Amino acid sequence: MIKLKNDLSNLQEFFAAHVPADQVAPMQTAFLKALSLLAHRHYKGKMQSVPKAGIWGFNWFNIWYTPGVSAVSTTIRDRHQSSFELTNRGNLVAVVSDSTRVLGDGDCSPFGGMGVMEGKAMLMKYLGGCDAIALCVDNRDEDGTPNPQKLIDFVKMLQPSVGAVNLEDISQPNCYIVLDELRKSCQIPVWHDDAQGTACVTLAGVINALKLT
Repeated sequence: MIKLKNDLSNLQEFFAAHVPADQVAPMQTAFLKALSLLAHRHYKGKMQSVPKAGIWGFNWFNIWYTPGVSAVSTTIRDRHQSSFELTNRGNLVAVVSDSTRVLGDGDCSPFGGMGVMEGKAMLMKYLGGCDAIALCVDNRDEDGTPNPQKLIDFVKMLQPSVGAVNLEDISQPNCYIVLDELRKSCQIPVWHDDAQGTACVTLAGVINALKLT
């Protein structure tokens, strides 16, 4: 009997030994979804905040917080760019979504997109070393219609806290309205993963293909 490995590397082999070939893909997908629910419930999500600064005794709280941190506050007040040197802002990305087009599930409500946004934050940390925070925003008007201007205003107000913004899973045409406005008005990089990410990967593939030919 084939045993499923902890890293799931033999998942396809595991199913191929038990079910007809035409049922492997749908059963594998169903299994992954069921396991995902169990894993998310066990860990209560995927992300947590962990301090990177050391504490070598109780008095170090006076350094990292008051009164010592006052020097950090006033330095940044006088020169905003120093926030990239004195805080984690330069390594922090906001993953922002209104969850109106979540992967293949469509409109999942602002609450329903949180799992995907946490997943994107996890990818950024594991694969890129960037800290990321998942932010699902309720930008709907009273009639339930998503309002792109609310999302634009939210991201603009967020700028002092992060070094970049990754827009995620926003339905068309709002995704382009939001991206175009924020790229013109924000002082930090703003990237829309679904549009620009796909284009970037496609362009990279074309460039590499040209190198080979």
